[in-house]
This record gives sequence, C-alpha cells and structure tokens, in this order.
Amino acid sequence: MKATALLAIPAAALAIACAAALVNENAPAAEAAAPKPKDPVMQIDDILSKAGAFFLATVDGDQPKLRPLGAHHVVDGKLWLGVGEFKDVYRQLAANPKCEVVALPPGGGNWLRWTGRAAFAEGAERERLEEVFLEAMPGLRKIYDKSPGKRMMCFTLANARAEWIPMMPPGEVLLDETAGAPGPGPAARPE
Repeated sequence: MKATALLAIPAAALAIACAAALVNENAPAAEAAAPKPKDPVMQIDDILSKAGAFFLATVDGDQPKLRPLGAHHVVDGKLWLGVGEFKDVYRQLAANPKCEVVALPPGGGNWLRWTGRAAFAEGAERERLEEVFLEAMPGLRKIYDKSPGKRMMCFTLANARAEWIPMMPPGEVLLDETAGAPGPGPAARPE
C-alpha cells in the first residue's frame, strides 16, 4: 500500500488504516462504489456499520488525538455519535469542535473521511438521544448511568464533508455542507 496518497490523515490514523488493511486483506473485496441507499447520511451510517470500529480525530491544544469509536445512530435524518462527558474526547470537542472520522470497511479497497464540527445535542434532544443509544446497546448502561458526570454526550457533524475514497484516486464526495461547496462529485485530492 502506498502511504503517500494518505498524507492528509494524522500519522496515527494512517497507521491504524494500514493495520486494518492488513487485517482485512483476506476479506472479500470492498465495493468500489459507496454503499447504497443514495441518501448520504445512510451511506455514511452503512460504511460505519460495515467498518465496526471507526476512528475519531480531535485536537488537544496543538496535539492531534485519535481514538476508536463504535456508537452511532441515525435519528431524525441525522447521524449521531456518542462519547462520555467524563472523557478527554468530550473536553477536546467542547474546546475545539473541529474533528474527523475515518472508517475502513473490510476489504480495504475504499475508506471514508467525514470531516466537520461537532454539534452536541442539548436539553430534551440530548436526553432522547442518550436513551436511543442506551436502548440499542444496554451494556453501555454500566458506564453511562445518567448520574452527574456519567452521561453519554451525543453529537453530529455540522458543516460536514464526507468522502468515499479508494486507496488510489479519484474518490467520490458523499456529502458537502461546507460554505461554497460545489456539491457531490469527484473528491478533491489535496494530498
């Protein structure tokens, strides 16, 4: 695998993506096109589901931080992720909401880059989303018991851009909510 094509990913994400590709090299080849249905939110959700674990990159001061996640749900047409309010990742996103999700489904032929700003649910919406996550994954109730400091904080990516990228260019833009964006189409490859 040529690592030079992936220079825009933080070094840790690149290492994880390479490791995942090696682990998945005996898996059936991934489809070249983004998964269906065509709704971009459902495509992203499908990719995250197929990947199992995916990786969230944040910034702590001037230091990139990367960690695996698995909790995601589509509710009311938005794709939500969940993190604990007691974790560093929540504090990092609260201080600087710019983040990136990377997922590599089995087969390793294509990968997802989903970039945006974390927008946390608040009030009744937060309560409702937390319950959706905990009902879907009851084992999480041992960690997130809804007591002060032990809540699951749910967020979506606002002003987001999602790309379905083959290991070798060109890729396909699945979603682009960034200002002045031309819309879905071939992915720009600044790397």
